[in-house]
Order: sequence, then C-alpha cells, then structure tokens
Amino acid sequence: MSAKKINLRRKLRVKMLDQMPMCERCWIAFATDLHEIKTRARGGSILDEENIAVLCRMCHSWVTQNPELALKEGWLKNSWDK
Repeated sequence: MSAKKINLRRKLRVKMLDQMPMCERCWIAFATDLHEIKTRARGGSILDEENIAVLCRMCHSWVTQNPELALKEGWLKNSWDK
C-alpha cells in the first residue's frame, strides 16, 4: 500500500471514529476498528466510506472468525455483490 493511501486511511479512521464512536454491530462498546464490508481481496476499497463499518475489536474479530454468519448479517460482501 502506498504512503499516500496509508495517510488517507489514517485521516479517514480519525474522521469516522469521531463521527461514530460506538460499535455499529453491538452498540455497547466503543468503536476502535474500521472494517471493510467488501474486503480488498474481494475488490473493496479501504477508502470508500460506504464500504466501511466502525466496529469494536471484539465484533471485528467475530466478523473475521465467522464469515458465513457475517455474510448473512451484512458485515461482509462477496466479490460479486454491489
């Protein structure tokens, strides 16, 4: 990843966590992570706010460890999904 993209991502992280301080999945814990709903490996962008959810570390780990359920709940998208 280029230095420019890394810098843009850092700024986006600060902005999004400031706008949405609570986890969008559990609404209990403070958000700490930006999660790409359509991952980079599936063609998603790390800079597209429409593709990002703010999650706490526990919920982000859950999404990563439970991809089938995360797909059903909308926390992940397949490469062919829009």
